[in-house]
Amino acid sequence: MGRLTAVFPVLFGNHNYEPGDMLPLYDAGFVKEWVQNGTAVWEEDSTAEKQAVKASMATAIPGITGNAYPSAGTGQDLAGKPPSRKTRGAQPEPSRGRRKSSA
Repeated sequence: MGRLTAVFPVLFGNHNYEPGDMLPLYDAGFVKEWVQNGTAVWEEDSTAEKQAVKASMATAIPGITGNAYPSAGTGQDLAGKPPSRKTRGAQPEPSRGRRKSSA
């Protein structure tokens, strides 16, 4: 059996269905009217499934060596996301909060 999909926004049963949402089928009178006036269409279950989209990086690959301007110093700069602090061998920063007194 197919599914009834909204083409236009539908307010039904105190719920607002947006275009592309599946509409309820328990009221045959409303189903008939929605289909007749073009507010909803029947879709097969196989066409309703959407394929997942794979994400692709929009920036440089993390940690590529290259030139950065202005340069922070001598040696190779990193273009893109720098490697983790542990990989770079960076020391942990001391906490900036005050110590509580024991008195």
